[in-house]
Amino acid sequence: MRGSGNMTMISVKGVHRVRRKLADGTIRVYHYASRGRGAVPFWNSAMAFDEGSPEYLAALSASRPVAEQARGLFREIIIEFTRSQDFARLAQRTQSDMKTSFYHPKTGIDAKFGGGPRAVFDDPRIRGIALKWRDGIGGKVGDDRIRHLQRLVGWAVDRTMLRHNHLQKIRSLYSSNRADMFWTDDDIAAFEKGAPAHVSRILIAATETGLRPGDLAGLCRAHIHPTPKGQRIVIWTAKRKRLASIPVTPRMARLIAETPPGQTHFIVNKGGEPYQHENYLGDAVSQWRDKLKIRAGLRLYDARGTAATRLLMADASLKEIATAMGWSIKHASEVIERYTALSPEMSDGLAEKLTRAGKQT
Repeated sequence: MRGSGNMTMISVKGVHRVRRKLADGTIRVYHYASRGRGAVPFWNSAMAFDEGSPEYLAALSASRPVAEQARGLFREIIIEFTRSQDFARLAQRTQSDMKTSFYHPKTGIDAKFGGGPRAVFDDPRIRGIALKWRDGIGGKVGDDRIRHLQRLVGWAVDRTMLRHNHLQKIRSLYSSNRADMFWTDDDIAAFEKGAPAHVSRILIAATETGLRPGDLAGLCRAHIHPTPKGQRIVIWTAKRKRLASIPVTPRMARLIAETPPGQTHFIVNKGGEPYQHENYLGDAVSQWRDKLKIRAGLRLYDARGTAATRLLMADASLKEIATAMGWSIKHASEVIERYTALSPEMSDGLAEKLTRAGKQT
């Protein structure tokens, strides 16, 4: 193995390596999954990812025929799943997260189970082995690994590649309670005052719409629709695949109106271009949160709960909140319960109602 930054790379055997000198004198290394005429390289030294990285292993697995390297092994299930329509229908972020779980060189599913017979998963003892592996990784990463392993096994059972699913109903180890993490009006005002306009627009749009970073990055004029009394945003949310119908608030309307006529996306980087990855939005907000010394720990994702809580304070019904946020009724109820428990505005509103009720008696 070799190191690249903080990532441990894995050395792969059976790869055919060829060094070629290009016309400009550059030496480039090409890797092939097999030898012979017609073989196509799956990696070369000019690519953005390193040899032995999760992306490298994914490219290698995709280039090798199942019959050559994985017939009868659990690795066959991993490869077939990543080639399936079920996987293709997942959001890009979900695909990326799953590939990391599959091919991480130290804690990946392929590294732990890929080389073993797939029939091992028909033995009930696999549950204990999988749980011990999950516990050894620990935290949210361990929960992600076991959740993705459950997805693989369930998919394989549905397609009769396995006979039994012994990994059902596994409880998570990691619990993240962020009920006290929401953007107050003072937080938002301080951020808007101190951050560059293109960054403050990210937070404003997030707190006014409740959209996830991935949906914010793609939000454009085509998503704005007129209503009898104003405007609304109609968008298919990337993660939950639900249609969200979001009222355009006065503040969001100003953001839309202030967008230059030739700019299709409402959220762009410093150069005026759409963000290439949703993570960049959260990174920008976190960077300026720290520079402005706003409460540590606040994240862009916490704007979703802020937006939902505002809808509740505006006397929106649970069904209306779920529709606006693109949530199920159950999920909306859980989120509202968490975020309103510690909301100072909600406490003040309740106190005012109690005061009015007392005066009337």
